Amino acid sequence: MNRKTLLNGGIIILIIIIAGITLIYNNSNNNINFTNNNKISLEGKNTTINGYNCMIPDQYQNGCVTNKTSYSLYGTDNDSLYITVYSNDDDGDKMYNSDMSYFAEGENNQDTGLKTENTTVDNHQILYVSLHSETRGDYRLAFFKVKDKRVMIEWLGNDINNNIKNIINSFYQLN
Repeated sequence: MNRKTLLNGGIIILIIIIAGITLIYNNSNNNINFTNNNKISLEGKNTTINGYNCMIPDQYQNGCVTNKTSYSLYGTDNDSLYITVYSNDDDGDKMYNSDMSYFAEGENNQDTGLKTENTTVDNHQILYVSLHSETRGDYRLAFFKVKDKRVMIEWLGNDINNNIKNIINSFYQLN
């Protein structure tokens, strides 16, 4: 082979390597998932909902747990946060499916701006839902599974803030 052929082959290999590095770099920097290599230290009050422990940050500690047949619900007095842990039985399945239909699929829901996205929070898979209510404003939901129970968190706001990440992480770390 002559020098020109070797040089052209080297340039092609260099271009492929640069393109690969660029793709990897762009995918990691433009990742829409809410991942963070730094673990969030759990903060708040340890609260048990349907047999599962989670940490409720100070901002949301003005609530209480209500137990129903198919689920248990933590709700704040000002409706800024709801955490539902569904029972692992037929009644829990029905309630979970009903909530998924209403919130994530918009069935019989008059709220607007429905958007759903499968994403991660610190390596935990969640279904992230965005909605707008005329009475409550923007609110978000996270649906996920911890061991054998499903969880739904509903909160007022526009994003998955550190308090919500704290709650999600606490379910995985404490159960």
